[in-house]
Amino acid sequence: GEVVACWAQDIVLIALIFRFSNTKKWITAAVSVAVTLSCVWLLSPYCSHSVLVALQASNIVTMALGSRLPQIILNMRRGNAGVLSVTTCLLNVAGNAARIFTTIVLTGDMLMLGGFLSQGTLNSILLYQSLTTAKQQRTTAAADGTAAAEPAAAADATAAAAAAQPASPAGARKAPDAAAVSGLDGYSS
Repeated sequence: GEVVACWAQDIVLIALIFRFSNTKKWITAAVSVAVTLSCVWLLSPYCSHSVLVALQASNIVTMALGSRLPQIILNMRRGNAGVLSVTTCLLNVAGNAARIFTTIVLTGDMLMLGGFLSQGTLNSILLYQSLTTAKQQRTTAAADGTAAAEPAAAADATAAAAAAQPASPAGARKAPDAAAVSGLDGYSS
């Protein structure tokens, strides 16, 4: 059931990529024929079970190394999860939990179960990172809210000082300092 829906989505995505990337028509045709023949072969009795198992196992490695693990490492290096959505991470973990349950109950396929467990583990790590980041952001916002009165007073004083200075004639501009423009102002960047 769901494999057919994913397959149809993949076909649409490939078509959209070709449509908006201005790929030459002969390349589009060649890739379309290759994808079609690959799908026909994979769904035919001529494709051995060992090939399907190898492709399914490669999916575990591809998903871990291609998406989740690099994101986890990036988050660790940055010290936060950036704009990673807690809701999305939570839904990923919930989806993995549902897949683990249905795999155990309906199929008992250990390869699929291993894939879902590894993805569930990585998604749980991402959920933890996004929750930690959200907590840090709330703490920072609360600290900034209590100290907001002090910068606001400084900004008011700066605005008052600027208003007290005499205004320059309309349209008059101060010429930039030649040393600053040329980069010879004594500071290196």
